Amino acid sequence: MQMDISDMMMAQQAETLRLSGAYEQAIEIFEQLQMYPDNAWVNAHLGASYYHVMDYGKAELYLQKAIDKNDRYFWAHAQLGETYRLRAITENNRRPEYVEKAIEHFRKALHPQQESSNYAWALAHLGATYRLDITEGIIQFLNESISQPPNLENYLGKEKIEQQAEEALKCLNRAIELMPTYAWAWGMRATVYRLKQDYKNSFWDVEVEAVIAPSMKIMQQSSSPVPFLKSGRVNLYEHAFLSFYLTKNQSGDEKKRHYVRAIAFLQQALILSPGDLMAKLILTIIEANQKKEDGGSLKPDDIKNIQRKLEQFFEDTEVEFCQKCKNILRHQINIPDPSVSIEELKLINSHAEEGHKLKELILEDVIKYSKSGVEKDPQLWLWKNFELKEMCSYILFFLCEVSHILANKSNIGKAKPYLELAVLINPYYVTERLYQTPVFSDKEKIEIVKELHDDGRVLKFYGSN
Repeated sequence: MQMDISDMMMAQQAETLRLSGAYEQAIEIFEQLQMYPDNAWVNAHLGASYYHVMDYGKAELYLQKAIDKNDRYFWAHAQLGETYRLRAITENNRRPEYVEKAIEHFRKALHPQQESSNYAWALAHLGATYRLDITEGIIQFLNESISQPPNLENYLGKEKIEQQAEEALKCLNRAIELMPTYAWAWGMRATVYRLKQDYKNSFWDVEVEAVIAPSMKIMQQSSSPVPFLKSGRVNLYEHAFLSFYLTKNQSGDEKKRHYVRAIAFLQQALILSPGDLMAKLILTIIEANQKKEDGGSLKPDDIKNIQRKLEQFFEDTEVEFCQKCKNILRHQINIPDPSVSIEELKLINSHAEEGHKLKELILEDVIKYSKSGVEKDPQLWLWKNFELKEMCSYILFFLCEVSHILANKSNIGKAKPYLELAVLINPYYVTERLYQTPVFSDKEKIEIVKELHDDGRVLKFYGSN
């Protein structure tokens, strides 16, 4: 059935609203136009509107309807590819499947030749999809390190990291060639370089990204990036992390220079926002690690200072942070295909000694009241609150690092339960940080991964064998 003139005008109005970011209003009009169920254009643009409000189930439904009507609708393939990419980021259980589907649809969107395509957006987002497979290579590498001698040449995981990084860089390089001011692509390329531990090139790309988008205090999420999330990769944090990672393979004055630079970026963040608790936590980790490396162990005054900062952190964030963690866990428990179970939480709780912050403030409450405050559609809630999931996993991993540095002097409890809970909430982010952080030695990382595997299903990395 052909659209009449008035409905065509409605469709154009809806598209104008979509392009201006008024997605809910666009959806309302596009839904009215479902009187034309076979119209591929209406279905495609309705689906694209739904993924912008993070309702990926409906986005997939309508974009697939559009493609079913016209398999050569390349724009719709690109939007469906992006929907699967975002589902891969936000859902742990089916990530490999969604990555595969995202790549399939992006490749169709770039028909006939990816290498010569001028579709910069699809190229950049295909690169971002290959970037997700780099993490699978990291997981494989960490798994292999448990059972194999430390000969990197024999590790298939390392080979996969390099292969997927190469595929990602091909796409991102082409996107940047087509559009040199494409800040999102520069930021994603920085992330790819970071994951392959090419920190110098990563630092360079972050610098370029910051110049291209100087007004962006918050840039794309470093493990995703998803442009429309409320949380994001903070420019100064990212500079600090990269400087910190650069200390791993350096010594003497060069190592000291990278530490000084990492600390300076975080001090600048605190000048701009004195109440920035995340910056304070990251700064505590980097300063403590430097002192531990310089002296072989922390001095009593250093330990007391860190303990005081941790007490202050929990005083300042206890209600907000703990409530957010509990909300995330409860919704993860109650989705149709749960990524968290009560049994897993009980196991982590058993690893936490009496007085451990997680036991008292989060675990026991969630175990006892697992359905409290859960929304009618928990999966939709998790999609729309993905930034909370990211934030909780960040903080839990940082607390694990500080507790590890303090060792038996930790005043917030053992490091292991923090790491376990962080892995349960977001295994991919934690895997990447564990792989990169200088806080743990290579030997300690192998021991950690072995412990996770020995614990069985509770800490099994999704997608690993």
